[in-house]
Amino acid sequence: MSHLITLAAEQTIYQAQAVHQQLAAALREHAQLEIDLSQVEEIDSAGAQVLLWLHRAAQQQSCQLTLSHPSPAVRDFIRLLGLQQLHSALEAADGS
Repeated sequence: MSHLITLAAEQTIYQAQAVHQQLAAALREHAQLEIDLSQVEEIDSAGAQVLLWLHRAAQQQSCQLTLSHPSPAVRDFIRLLGLQQLHSALEAADGS
């Protein structure tokens, strides 16, 4: 069963360290993670870096990662920056 983490409305440099620590702990403890992005209203490059790190770390540890319900802010930011790794993970998660 997948461990669900819902990220808060702001995913910026101010939250990046705490979110990274939370996700690192979850990655150590669970073989399947679902990150619900539906509440994210603001994301910056630090927030995106945390998601990129998580994506890479999950692959290295053979953890099944799902980035679900991306908010418009997340989807737009990923497209704007051309973050193909995350863009494809979001498409796989919600079928868009």
